[in-house]
Amino acid sequence: MRRRTILLASTLVVVLLVAAGVWWALRPDDSPETAACPYPVVSSGVTSAKPDDDNRTTIAAPSSGAVTVTETGFTQIANKGEVSMGAVVENTSSQVAYRTRVIFGAFDANGKYALGESGRFNYFFEIPIIRPGERSVIGTYAFLDPASFTRTGIWITVARASLQLVQTQWIREADTETFPTVTARLNPEKPPMAGDGDVIVHLVANSNACRELGGRGKMMVFRDAAGSVVGGAYHPMPNSEVCAAGDFTTRAQALGGRLPEADLARTELSVYCDLTPSSYLPAGPTQPVN
Repeated sequence: MRRRTILLASTLVVVLLVAAGVWWALRPDDSPETAACPYPVVSSGVTSAKPDDDNRTTIAAPSSGAVTVTETGFTQIANKGEVSMGAVVENTSSQVAYRTRVIFGAFDANGKYALGESGRFNYFFEIPIIRPGERSVIGTYAFLDPASFTRTGIWITVARASLQLVQTQWIREADTETFPTVTARLNPEKPPMAGDGDVIVHLVANSNACRELGGRGKMMVFRDAAGSVVGGAYHPMPNSEVCAAGDFTTRAQALGGRLPEADLARTELSVYCDLTPSSYLPAGPTQPVN
């Protein structure tokens, strides 16, 4: 009788273990979002720009097309040691350009660098994602060389502004659709407002990502009545402000004030969204501002 009891108990234990194994194998996924919402596939390696008279405006893709600076413009702020610069970067390839690094520069009529040398990397940015056929705007306010002002008593005159490409990561064509599309436009219900020393721009954005993304900043490009770029601005995004999945509204602020020639109704916007938010480490040769 005792042996029979032990045998029955042993059989019951085996049955329970088998049942537990079946439940474990057939249970719902603990993290369904991981399977249904995969992270973009990032390939390794970068492609650097090839210098062309130190004016690097194109990085060719491995397949065809390129990421290219298509427009630039600037406005020097009268009686102030500042210049506002804006640019448009376009991806004409069939691949995603990921974390494209760019740097603004300003020069006088003789080609001399017009910004403060010690702050050169304060105008070094990273554009997180430029999908095939997309364009991204980028802008900033920059300080002119204070040493030149100290020597001459007048601010250096800017004759040319540039946006140079540094490097990008080309994503395999097969992985293009794992990268989200993020769009931004002026909020039609809240037009841009020029205040005392700043411009407030309200915007409506959309991300088709299946999860929140990290914010890497908001960019503005200002145009005149004819549509030419006359400058731009950068508004950082704190880590508490994310790029929500779907539609979201936010605002950007240009602290340098309204540019005299800017038609604010023509302002173009980009919201920079990435897999991770900004680190906000000090800018340097390998560390962008955003």
